[in-house]
Parts: sequence; C-alpha cells; structure tokens
Amino acid sequence: MIPTHPTPKRRRDWRPAFLAAFAATGNVLLSAKGAGIDRSVPYDERQRNPRFAAAWEQAEEDAVQLLEAEARRRAMHTSDVLLMFLLKSRRPAIYRDHARVELTGAAGGPIQTQAVLAGLDDHEQAALRRLLDEALEEAPA
Repeated sequence: MIPTHPTPKRRRDWRPAFLAAFAATGNVLLSAKGAGIDRSVPYDERQRNPRFAAAWEQAEEDAVQLLEAEARRRAMHTSDVLLMFLLKSRRPAIYRDHARVELTGAAGGPIQTQAVLAGLDDHEQAALRRLLDEALEEAPA
C-alpha cells in the first residue's frame, strides 16, 4: 500500500473579484464582501504587493472615472450646479472663482502692527526685532 499525502487545498484568488468590484464601486468594504474576504485583507495585500498596489490604483481611477461620467450625465440633464462644478474641475483657469483680498491700514496705507514683547529680556527683544526687520526687508513691496 502506497501512502497518500493529502493534496494541499489551493486557496481561491480573491484579488480579481475584489479589483473588479472596487473599480465598479470605489468602496473597499463592499468590494471585500463581494470577494468573500475581510476588509483588512486588501489593505494588507496593497502594503506588501507592489503589483496589487498598482492594480488598486488603476481600479480606483476607473471608479473615479465612472463617477465623473455619471456626474456629467446628470449635469447635462438636470443640474446647473453640478455642470459648473465639473467645468471648474476640468478648466480651473477659466471657471474657478477668482477672489483677491487686500488689507490696508488707515487711509489705504500699510497696516501698523505692534508686537507684544512683555516677558522678554533686552537680548530676546533685540533678536526678535532683527528677525522682524529682516522679514520686512525680504517681503515684496
């Protein structure tokens, strides 16, 4: 009689199912459940497997592009706000909000500031004044 050794069970590769679900949903928990694994497993695999990490990034990009496609569809049919948001994200130089804030002192002059130097000895006060003077000299006019 020849002794038989049990053949080791081969574990099912969960990665393709996880990556497909992740590309479709962008959600790790749902993708892990769909692949029949705990949600910590793909995070661990991403840390130790550069090929899986690259595939994860691609699946995440696919998920974002699906979101963008749905947002575009909705924007074109129902939402001016969403349409503007998409334009701002794709063409920020043209559609972003432009704001400029200028602060001035009395009569449009420079702002006067006063540093509170209480508690500093003469040496510390002098050092602080030098730093402030240097910063003011380097500041653009």
